[in-house]
Amino acid sequence: MSTTVLAHAAAGTNAALLKISGLRMMLPQREIRALESGDSIVQLDAAPHSVGWLQHAQQRCPVYCLSQDLSLLPAAPPERRACVLLSAGAGYVGILCDDVSIAAQSQEQQHELPLAMRLPGTPVLALMAMGDEGIVCLTSAEQLVAHVVRLAGM
Repeated sequence: MSTTVLAHAAAGTNAALLKISGLRMMLPQREIRALESGDSIVQLDAAPHSVGWLQHAQQRCPVYCLSQDLSLLPAAPPERRACVLLSAGAGYVGILCDDVSIAAQSQEQQHELPLAMRLPGTPVLALMAMGDEGIVCLTSAEQLVAHVVRLAGM
């Protein structure tokens, strides 16, 4: 299993749970640089394949909207109310989510990704059973940003 997953999976470590349609993705809370309202997104002059941009740390940051199957959507559904900003090189990339919450995770609940699900470029590093949330996909900001960059052709 990836050391990135193990690094943020220690018992008691805070993680951010991103809800995107029926998909639940978890990454270390410390990897989220900012949380913004989806209402703050400016759509004018959006970068290719993005749904708009946000101003953060005196930079213009593109915002992307993923579907449940992790493909890019051309427009944001109205339920996407939160935007997490993740580091991307010298800048930031925003990912729209239905909801973002903080949870503690336990290493014992993690499962390696089945061979059939290990697709090239997937941002999913492992799976975890999480009570009421069901199955959660573990990822990292680095993996998620790399996935969006590949899809957007940046």
